[in-house]
Amino acid sequence: MSYAGVTVGALLTVELILLGLAAILISILINSGTLPVQLIEATSESYTPGLRSFLQREPPDQEGISEWLDRAGAVTSTSLPLSFDVNEELLVVGSDGALLGALPAGRGQIGQPLDYQAIPGLTDPFLAALAGEEDSERLYALVRPENEVILAIPVWDAAHEDVLGVLVALGEIPTLRSYLGDLAWIIGISLLLFTVVAGLIGTAYGYLAARGPVRRLNRLSEATGAWSQGDFNVVVDDPAPDELGHLAQRLNQMARQLEQLLDTRRELAVVEERNRLARDLHDSAKQQAFAAAAQVSAAKAYMQNDPGLAESHIEEAERLIDDLRQELTSLIQELRPAALENKGLALVIRDYAADWSRQNGIPAEVIVRRERLLPLEIEQSLYRIMQETLANVARHSEAGQVEISLLYDKREITLTVSDDGQGYGVEDTGQGFGLRSMQERAQSVGGRLTVKTVLQKGTTVSCTLPAGKDVKNGPEEAHG
Repeated sequence: MSYAGVTVGALLTVELILLGLAAILISILINSGTLPVQLIEATSESYTPGLRSFLQREPPDQEGISEWLDRAGAVTSTSLPLSFDVNEELLVVGSDGALLGALPAGRGQIGQPLDYQAIPGLTDPFLAALAGEEDSERLYALVRPENEVILAIPVWDAAHEDVLGVLVALGEIPTLRSYLGDLAWIIGISLLLFTVVAGLIGTAYGYLAARGPVRRLNRLSEATGAWSQGDFNVVVDDPAPDELGHLAQRLNQMARQLEQLLDTRRELAVVEERNRLARDLHDSAKQQAFAAAAQVSAAKAYMQNDPGLAESHIEEAERLIDDLRQELTSLIQELRPAALENKGLALVIRDYAADWSRQNGIPAEVIVRRERLLPLEIEQSLYRIMQETLANVARHSEAGQVEISLLYDKREITLTVSDDGQGYGVEDTGQGFGLRSMQERAQSVGGRLTVKTVLQKGTTVSCTLPAGKDVKNGPEEAHG
């Protein structure tokens, strides 16, 4: 449609320009001497041969002249593409000045001298014509503002030696407005034809010209859609050297760089997770293993001399080994969050809290409100943050009670873990790697993490993440 509109507009503009130029040309012809001179030449060529045969007789054939006047028609220029009717009044005058014929009758008496002075503007052209003047510019007169033209055309004999008489033609030269008015129907039809033809041509050309770019843009759209879903195997195949081809090449390059960036980010995430697990193993499992080994060594030392003391060391070693087993179990569970896909976040949190409470001897209550399914990425982030928070509670808080709440809202989900432990001071805020890890995890999915702590009163960790679209509504409130 754009091509059609442009084509129609361009053709109409060209036509209007041509019409304007034609109007200017006609205006110049009308307001200059070119047109009257052309009319004199055309009138002389068209009329004088017929009049010559009647005027050269002695006396002139008045009856033949009258019949000739009845047959006289419009004068058509031979050198201009225009036609003017200047025979509103035709007078045939003999060489002696006598009126020989008139159309229409009434200008004078046939056979009597013509009163040429009674016709405004006729005197000079008439006398010049009788005198045999051949300069066309002296054989006409323009009468303003009536916009009339008076022509006095000498009629020569066959030898072009004597003037046999004068043909006087009086008429009106059309104005630019009347001329354009006569051409109005031609202009209207041409505009209609131009519009229809240009519309059809523009539509066909626009369809053919736009079909290729539209297909190429569709390929770009499909490729970017695949990239947004993480499929970077799709490549835009457009080797054309134009702007769309260059855009496709740049988008392909961008997709490769983005894929490399995501691979690097995944690698960094794996490295970060390994480092965290290494620190956890160092801070807990390794220390407990060393302590258990020390108890075993002490038991061996007292085995001979004091069996009772050796047995107490063995019991302590067994306790440490049991703690080590529980710690390793917790770390293994952290590596297996895939259970979320089958159970749902609320159920997994209840199971984990029950296991954690049994292992650490700290009662844990789970409260869930308005449960529904969430995107797996959101559930995994909340699950990891809950694990890290409970791990910190077990290691540092000395709490006697923990409460875990999961509040589903229309747009957000909030996980809150509160304990009644010893808390920590402001100077300790943000020093632990675990807290930084939780903050980064929440920010990576568009959420926020807040920590409130009071010495000897406990700590509350709250994480709010976008919940995504509602999938399924669950119970209004549940306790575990």
